[in-house]
Amino acid sequence: MTDDLIGKSIGGYEILDVVGRGGMATVYRAQQVSMNRVVAVKVLPEKYINDDTYIQRFNQEVAIVAKLEHRNIVPVHDYGEQNGQPYIVMRYMSGGSADDLLNNGPLEIETIVSIVEQVAPALDYAHTKHVLHRDLKPSNVLLDDDDGAYLTDFGIARVLGEQGNKGITTQGVVGTPSYMSPEQAQGMPLDNRSDIYALGVMLFELATGRRPFESDTPYSIAVMQVTTPPPSPRTYNPQLSFALEEVIFKALRKKREERFPNAVALAEALKRAVNKPVASIHDTQPGMQRPNNPAPQSQQPVHVMPPAPPIQQIPVYTPTPSQPMTSGYMPRRRKARTSNNVWMSAALGGMLGCGLLAVLVIVVILAISSINTAPPASPAPTAEDGSAGEGALLPLDSTSEAARASLVPPDIQGTPGLAPVGVRETPTLSAALRGSGNQLIYFTERNDNYDLYKLDLESGLEVRLTFDPGADSYPSVSPDGRFIAFQSNRDGDFDIFVMDIEGENLRQLTDNTVLDRIPSWSPDGSKIVFSSDTRNDSTFDLYEIRPDGSGLNPVFSNGQRNSHPRFSPDSRYIIFTTGDAQDGGTWEIGRLDTQTDEFIRLTSNGVKDWSPSFSPDGSAIIYLTGENGSATAFGDSAIGMIATDGNTQRILYDGTSYEWGVSYSPDGSLIAFTAFSVQTAREEIFLMRADGTEVQQVTFDGGQAASWVPG
Repeated sequence: MTDDLIGKSIGGYEILDVVGRGGMATVYRAQQVSMNRVVAVKVLPEKYINDDTYIQRFNQEVAIVAKLEHRNIVPVHDYGEQNGQPYIVMRYMSGGSADDLLNNGPLEIETIVSIVEQVAPALDYAHTKHVLHRDLKPSNVLLDDDDGAYLTDFGIARVLGEQGNKGITTQGVVGTPSYMSPEQAQGMPLDNRSDIYALGVMLFELATGRRPFESDTPYSIAVMQVTTPPPSPRTYNPQLSFALEEVIFKALRKKREERFPNAVALAEALKRAVNKPVASIHDTQPGMQRPNNPAPQSQQPVHVMPPAPPIQQIPVYTPTPSQPMTSGYMPRRRKARTSNNVWMSAALGGMLGCGLLAVLVIVVILAISSINTAPPASPAPTAEDGSAGEGALLPLDSTSEAARASLVPPDIQGTPGLAPVGVRETPTLSAALRGSGNQLIYFTERNDNYDLYKLDLESGLEVRLTFDPGADSYPSVSPDGRFIAFQSNRDGDFDIFVMDIEGENLRQLTDNTVLDRIPSWSPDGSKIVFSSDTRNDSTFDLYEIRPDGSGLNPVFSNGQRNSHPRFSPDSRYIIFTTGDAQDGGTWEIGRLDTQTDEFIRLTSNGVKDWSPSFSPDGSAIIYLTGENGSATAFGDSAIGMIATDGNTQRILYDGTSYEWGVSYSPDGSLIAFTAFSVQTAREEIFLMRADGTEVQQVTFDGGQAASWVPG
């Protein structure tokens, strides 16, 4: 990839080549002329040099690292600015990152101990300086050519006791969901033990080749951090001893007071565990119930579930017994990387912390709501499309209810079933985005609750449709525009509901104790297809049901996670996400022929592909993918396109944040999707032309997973 800075000088440093690119910065390998040494130079892109938020975050990283002088923290040599473009000069680490070592599977125990022994004192040292890292992970541990391990990327670190600048998000929920402590995911006050939890996640990953919690969305992962016990590391790497497993379990305790008091204590416990015999008198960490998590399933013959007798209205069905699972180690599937990714985390840290924040603040609401309102723990709206991001949760505007009502046309006020929220910032749609469907149904969190909303794109009028304390999410509008199917945890677990387009005549279609998720209509409106965790082990099967609650039938099961089903316009096919329940990196786009029961994978490239949707003419499928060409997608998600036969795959759109919730307009000219908005620091609905151009934000108070209303 060409770069205008390569071959030029910035400050006293000759830029040699690009090491890594991220949404917030680019890292270069450079030659320091004055000292004839190779260094790494992190540069803020020109497009951000007039953005105070990014400038302040960049400066904050320098201020924090300047406090930290430790032999196992990557040192910063210099900081400067050229033509208004700030840069940071750091020691160049030629050995890559701990994350790069994982390309070949789990690490040898000796290597793990060496890394943890070096990083732990550095982490404790930062804590003595009142600095919390908040983004500890293998990609933020860099290596030299002599097996030295160094902590890096303090882009979203927090200095305890500082109030921070109001223009930047340093005090809220930021970080990488896979490594967040429960209290960090919930936006609670943090101390050093939050970083200890992240170190425990990293230890789990180094020892097994995968993270303890993996799902299709950062949002779902954050919920798991709060509510789900970690799986047994020995499930994924049977060579691990029980003693070492107990160390990992202690680091991953949900209650911080039950974790190790500091990082060095964890490192010392790790060394003792390695020196113990393989056998242990404890099969689990005392006091922690071992989850019933079987090993990843080996490949089994794909089959279609036989038809079942119709079930009458509001059916209750019993999960079928779990299929036999074979044990054995299966390393996480990872894309091969080049050395250009060594410093990627240094470039991405601040941007990912900002760009993924919105969804994780949501976890606060759902975790508290689940505990307070339902006897069993109610999961937050789980998603295949998935919410993404961590952005500051902005308060609702201060406009009074009376003032809001005055903004609503008189014929809308007081209409049964409608609750006018008011006219938000009315989007002035570009000419290219007009004339193709003018209403969207979506969900979002406001005032501590998830509900469904309807937006008129022409007038900007937004109407709240649901009011239950439960979490209502993932709406799907019927082909005739009269009904909305959605998922809700009103009775403690997610079930499928249907109501009129105005929010009236609610009826519950499924009623059981497992998760039923992400419904979608058949083209003639006679069926609703959805995914169900029938065995309560995260392997989802596909089911169909009639809109009146009758005719519940199994559609497809292969012992894997099958979710986000969507019919083709002619009802010939159902496409969906399929893959290992425990490893999102294995997920591909599956296609089931409803006439022949033939199942094929349209994608099979070792890259995470998920959440497909058909174009209205059935010729193309849009979906989410973790890859953009040969590089990881910005925010780990891009919008891809593929022909219905599986050919001509390409990236349609890849913004700087995590895109998800993609859907075509009724005439196929537009695509709606969800992404993090820098303007509102929340996840919002965006529209673009079907060719990936003319992107425009259309919600300004939160919006997720839009479904078009035919009209």
